[in-house]
Amino acid sequence: MAEKALGAGRVFASDYQIAICDDPSRLLIDDDNWDDDAMDRGFAGGASFRMVGTEADLNDHWVELVAADTGPEPDDWERVLCLPFHSASGWIHILSVVDTEPVISAEVGAGDYAVFVAGQNIGTDLLSLGEEQTLSDAELATRKDLEWYRIVLVPGIPAETGRIKDLE
Repeated sequence: MAEKALGAGRVFASDYQIAICDDPSRLLIDDDNWDDDAMDRGFAGGASFRMVGTEADLNDHWVELVAADTGPEPDDWERVLCLPFHSASGWIHILSVVDTEPVISAEVGAGDYAVFVAGQNIGTDLLSLGEEQTLSDAELATRKDLEWYRIVLVPGIPAETGRIKDLE
């Protein structure tokens, strides 16, 4: 299967984090929070609630969610993380860690997945480019010169997790 679009939207990555979960009402437990190991691999959380770190200071990112048979080509991205994800509910939600309503939700079926988080223009936001305007969602979606992400959902348990590629 080629990539199948599941949704896209603006995510305000509060505290430099994007959440990927199967239940947005789930509470984070201390053992799932960031520690040195999580920082090294680029993500934290439990099997059904993952947090991925971002870089740009404005914390305002365009995020696309797609389903595919394989992960993204690392050569096409500045950063690629792979993390195991389990959806008990059959859903995947993308949101900020402070949101109560997901920005993106998709019914994907219960089971295990490899979630690839591919990022471009890491650390680049409007301020770093000397711009001060506010962008609409439609404008932000087209700004591929800013930090943005494509989350690729692949069925099955990943063979490799953590930082697949990171130019930093």
